[in-house]
Amino acid sequence: MEIRYGVNRDRYYFGVLAYVAIALVFYVFLVIGVHSLITSLRPHAEPEAGLLVAIPATMAFMVVAPHLPLARRVINFLRTMMQTLARYPQAVETVTAAIARSPIRVTERAKPELQRELEGYGVPARLIEKALNHDDEVLAAGAATMIKQVASLHTSFVELRGNKRFARFFRARKAAFDEMERQYRRMLRRSARALLLTEDIMVSDVDAQELVLEISDFIAEECEDLRVAYQRRLAEATLSVVDRRDSRIELIASFGYQIVFPQALPFAPLVIIFVLDFVISVAPLFFLHLGGKFAVSSLAGGLSSLAHAVALMISIFFAVYPKASTNFARPSLYALPWRSYVVFGVVSYSVANLVLFTTYSIIPIAEGWLAKSHPFAASSLFSLIFLVNTVVLSILLDVRLRADGLDYHEARLRDGGTHAVVMASVMFCLLIGFTLVTVHYGLDAPPISWSVYTFIVALFGVLGFVMGYLVPSTAEAYIEANKLMRKSSALDGNLLGWAAPASQPRVKP
Repeated sequence: MEIRYGVNRDRYYFGVLAYVAIALVFYVFLVIGVHSLITSLRPHAEPEAGLLVAIPATMAFMVVAPHLPLARRVINFLRTMMQTLARYPQAVETVTAAIARSPIRVTERAKPELQRELEGYGVPARLIEKALNHDDEVLAAGAATMIKQVASLHTSFVELRGNKRFARFFRARKAAFDEMERQYRRMLRRSARALLLTEDIMVSDVDAQELVLEISDFIAEECEDLRVAYQRRLAEATLSVVDRRDSRIELIASFGYQIVFPQALPFAPLVIIFVLDFVISVAPLFFLHLGGKFAVSSLAGGLSSLAHAVALMISIFFAVYPKASTNFARPSLYALPWRSYVVFGVVSYSVANLVLFTTYSIIPIAEGWLAKSHPFAASSLFSLIFLVNTVVLSILLDVRLRADGLDYHEARLRDGGTHAVVMASVMFCLLIGFTLVTVHYGLDAPPISWSVYTFIVALFGVLGFVMGYLVPSTAEAYIEANKLMRKSSALDGNLLGWAAPASQPRVKP
C-alpha cells in the first residue's frame, strides 16, 4: 500500500507485472535446469517423471529463496529495480516539491474554519481578526499566511473525503491522516495559547514587536511540518488516484495551488517496439524447416526471442534515461557527449550479454547450434547489436536536443531511415560473423538459405526504422517539454524548477 498510493497507477502495475514476469521467467528456467539435471542423472527415466520432481523442487526453492543470504540480496535488488521503474519514491517527492514551490491561493473556507476553531479554544474574535490581518500587529504576515494555508489544506482534505473515488486512498492512508489530525488539533491549541499571551502580557512598544516575532516563529514552526505532510498526501492522492495530467492539475488547483506538471515519458512506443522485436525474432522460425541437430523447439525459440526483446528494451533504456536524469549524458552547445556513448554503450552491451548468455545456458537448444556448445561466444556476438542500438539512438536524440526545435515530428523519417540502415547493416555483419565463428569452433553451419538471411536483415531494417522513428522524437519531446516547464513563467511568475518558493513565507525580524 505504501508503494501503490505513492506512484502513478499505470507505473505501479507496470512494475508489478515486470517483477512477476521476471519471477515467472526465472521459475521456468529453473524448472528446465532441474529437469535437465535429473535427465542427465537418470537418462532412462521418463520426461514426465523428471517434471514431477523438478516442479515441486523449484516451487520449494522459490519459497525458501527470500530467506537465503545470497538469494535474498538478489530478490531485494530486483524489488529495488522495480520500485525504480515505478519511480518510487522519486515521483511523489518530485510532485511534493513542485507543490511546495507553487503559489497558493487560500480557499474561502479556510478563514471561517480557523476563526471557528480558535474561538472554540477561547480566543476572542477580534484578536483572531487582528492576527490574520497581515499587519504585523499580533502575528507577522508570514506566520498568518502559513496558518491559513494549513487550515486551507485541512478543509480541502475534509471535502475530498466525500469523494468516493478517493475512498481507497483514505483507507490506505488512515494512520497518516489520523496523525495529521492530531497534529492539527495540537497546532490549534498551542496557537490559541500563544495568541492569548499577547493580551495577558503587558510590554513596551519595542518589546511588543519582539513578542510578535517570537509568537510568529512559534506558530510557524508548529505549522511547517503539518503543511509538508499535507502537501505529500496531496501529491500521493494526485499520482495514485487521478490518471490524466489535466485532471491532476485540476485536483491540485482545488486545493489552491497553481502548478505545472512535467510530461510523463510514454510507454506506448516501448510496447510497440518490444512486441515488434519479439515477432521479428520469432518470424524466421516459421520459414525454417530444420531438423536433426538444428531443430528449434517452440520453447527455445520463444524464450530466446523474449530474451532478445528484453535486451533491446534495456539498450533503449540506456540510450534515453541517462539524458533525462544526468548532465553527463546530455549534449552541450559545442559537442556531443562522446564519453557517455562509451560508458552506456558498454553497460548496455554487458547487461544484454548477461541476459542472452543466461538464456542460452538454460533453455534446451539443439546440439548443432553455436549457442548450445559455446553460449558465451554466441551471446557476446549477438549482443553487439544492442551496443550499436544504444549508441546510435543516443546520437540521434542528441542531434535533436542540440537543434532546440519545437516541432518534434520533424525529421522522424530521417531518423527512422538512418537507424534502419544501421540495424540492417549490423545484422548483416552479425550473420556473417555468426557463420565464421561457427566454422571457427569446428561446427557445421546451419542449412539456411541466403534468401532467409536476406529476409532477416530486412526485418531488422524494419525494426530499426520503427525505433528511429519513435524513440528519439518521443524522448526529445519529453525532455524538452519538462525543460520548458521548469523555465516557464506562464502562471503568475511560477518558475517551477529553480525559483524561490512563493508558498514558503519566512518570518524575518
